[in-house]
Amino acid sequence: MGQISRRVFLLVLATLVPGMSNDAVGATKTTKPSPTPTKKKPSPSSKPKTPTPSKSPTVSAKASPSPSKVTEGVAIAKSSDLAVRQTKIFYLKDSFGISTGYSLTRTSRGEVMAFDSKCTHAGVPTSLSLGQLKCPAHGSIFNPENGEVVRGPAVEPLRSYRTIEANGEIRIITS
Repeated sequence: MGQISRRVFLLVLATLVPGMSNDAVGATKTTKPSPTPTKKKPSPSSKPKTPTPSKSPTVSAKASPSPSKVTEGVAIAKSSDLAVRQTKIFYLKDSFGISTGYSLTRTSRGEVMAFDSKCTHAGVPTSLSLGQLKCPAHGSIFNPENGEVVRGPAVEPLRSYRTIEANGEIRIITS
């Protein structure tokens, strides 16, 4: 057989000849047939039982609010990174290592708004210019607090994302 090992040969042979896969590889797995459940037939002498009510607790204990780890979303920034009425662009890397920019703005009410930083007209990443998100390709301008188009050629608003602010960090839900 030369350089091909017996195991590789048997694997190849098992894929070519159906039904040999278990025997050829040496995986002799014995499975026992599972017993089929039998139904009990009620005897004529036994009378049906009436269910007895069980006691259940009337008051359940509520979890007290305590600092816990928020597992929803991805941490994108610290809460202290964003002041009121301030906009910044933060970047996240996905599982492939590709970096995506998100515009975060803390509104005058203290809410954190998140938007995709890519222009909806041509897909070019926007940049901050005089407190607005501006597309360098064709000049579209977006409002950083609501993602709406201020000036075209873009006609669609920026895609928005839900955010959670807890335990001193801002998390973004991208899915």
